[in-house]
Amino acid sequence: MKINLTPASLLLLALAGCAPVDTPGGGGSYYQCDRGTRLRVDYRGRGAIVRVNDRTMVALRSTPSTRGPVYEGRQGQRLERQGNMVIWNTALRTPPERCSPIVMPRPR
Repeated sequence: MKINLTPASLLLLALAGCAPVDTPGGGGSYYQCDRGTRLRVDYRGRGAIVRVNDRTMVALRSTPSTRGPVYEGRQGQRLERQGNMVIWNTALRTPPERCSPIVMPRPR
């Protein structure tokens, strides 16, 4: 049986094996954005895995920045950390969303 893996799926597999950063216990950080988007972000190694509205999953990699942590995806996605807030952008031609942290209850 032959399995074909895309570069994006290889990145996801590599990030999944890394120890979490800024997410004690691997629980992820949750954000509510000003235009209704909800994000779950797992910061891992030199990247981040973003789940958008509990549907789409995007792997981002850290990119050099003098303004703080910035993560970018292959299709123009961008996540910029600014203190406890993040700025989320899905493409170069769309306006960014400001996202505030929210607390999600943990399942028991």
